[in-house]
Amino acid sequence: MRSHDEFEGAAELGQLREAMYSLPVIEQAKGMFMVLRTWGPDEAFEALVDISQHTNVKLHDVAAVVVAAGSGSGASGLDPRVYDRVLAEVRPFFGGLSEGSA
Repeated sequence: MRSHDEFEGAAELGQLREAMYSLPVIEQAKGMFMVLRTWGPDEAFEALVDISQHTNVKLHDVAAVVVAAGSGSGASGLDPRVYDRVLAEVRPFFGGLSEGSA
């Protein structure tokens, strides 16, 4: 039988893995806001968080939509409805982002 500490350690390891997976795309999306809106990193991150909360979509997925739309590629693996919902929130910030779903 596993101890409470082992379960906590496994959960923490899972959270660290998720953070390592999510961080690059979040940083890329922040960079897009920073360049296109001439914002600092805190403002860019706050915008991503606001969009995430407003659309009820995970921050990582919001960032993936921003990066995919900015690069003209689809956000593979995302539900097209999620992609479109997030893109509708992001488009006013950047104007002219890619239309259509993943």
